[in-house]
Amino acid sequence: MTIDRTKVWTGTLNEVAMAGRPKAEVGFYDTTLRDGEQSTGVMFDPEQKLEIARMVDRLGVGRIEAGFPRVSEDDREAIKLILAAKLKAEIWGFARAMPEDVAAVADLDLRHSVIEAPISNMKLKALGVSRESVLERIRNSVEFGVKQGIHVAFFGVDSTRADLDFFERVYKTARDAGAAEFVIVDTLAIATPEAVSYLIGKARSWLGQDAIIHWHGHNDFGLGTADAIAAVGAGARWVQGTIDGIGERAGNANLPEIAFALELLYQVDTGFHFDRVRETSRRLREIAGYQVEPWKSVVGETLFVRETGAVAAQFHIPEAIEPYSSDLVNTPRKIVLGKKSGLASIKIKCEQLGLKVAEDRFPALLAEIKKLAISKRRLVTDEEFGSLVGTMSAAA
Repeated sequence: MTIDRTKVWTGTLNEVAMAGRPKAEVGFYDTTLRDGEQSTGVMFDPEQKLEIARMVDRLGVGRIEAGFPRVSEDDREAIKLILAAKLKAEIWGFARAMPEDVAAVADLDLRHSVIEAPISNMKLKALGVSRESVLERIRNSVEFGVKQGIHVAFFGVDSTRADLDFFERVYKTARDAGAAEFVIVDTLAIATPEAVSYLIGKARSWLGQDAIIHWHGHNDFGLGTADAIAAVGAGARWVQGTIDGIGERAGNANLPEIAFALELLYQVDTGFHFDRVRETSRRLREIAGYQVEPWKSVVGETLFVRETGAVAAQFHIPEAIEPYSSDLVNTPRKIVLGKKSGLASIKIKCEQLGLKVAEDRFPALLAEIKKLAISKRRLVTDEEFGSLVGTMSAAA
């Protein structure tokens, strides 16, 4: 999707602040079908996974992680369906650093896969695995995957809490064993944007400036999007995340939100179809059975809904009250009536509903709206507004 920049009203501050910086190049790797499914109580059947994969593909995401084939027969069946669908996105598998896991990926004829291993002291201690043992597992599984013709991305679980010297040993071991790409993983979302930039800079110095680095973040401190953008600025080539940030605990990095910020604020060409994001979010919520805040960025239901009278007075000048046009995300704008409405709200709502009301009646009508909204502790519906107009007209 090519963004119409005349519909982006973000001013010039960002351009001034970033003048002279080269534009980043980034791809998006969706892991909704695996990491997203780890949300508490969420489970996708194979047909649902195929439907989600199709939706993600239509968004323009470059890579889709179809699942973890050794974990269940359902995952294997879903991967078969997704591969058969011949989507535009590159389809990836997921495996632990175990030959059996990698063999399960190869058996499905997946040509691309993440291979994961824990690398922080806390994770290794919890699993009862020594450093030397995990290095051996990484070496053996990556070499095995490469021999199977698999393009491997090594995924260091809890990267951001790992000892830096051991981090270096781990990723160099994966590289020397044949890993083509490297995923830095903020498993518990503890990294600040500054730490993300630092760690990616270190990884590039160890692995080579041309190393293909992914950033895989979560959102426990609300920094999922900021961290991903910092990663892109530091040279990460791929950002991993999920639709709506679905995932366990506080969720994963929110892929559409990251792409939207990069496109509109950093003018990075993302290839995302933002006009399809809201429908994708709605359908995923139906399948998975969760809700998002109505004010959530990009997909929230109230982003272009105005109640406050002072804002309604500027409703005809959207660039005065919104940072971008609702057209970019294919959704309508509207006025609602409630406690905070003003006279401009009445005028707009009458025009929208085709109701003829003399302007000298607006103050009395507004008073009735506020009274009703306060008594009901909610917004006034269009039907209730029409009834109030009718009652006042009859009384007149």
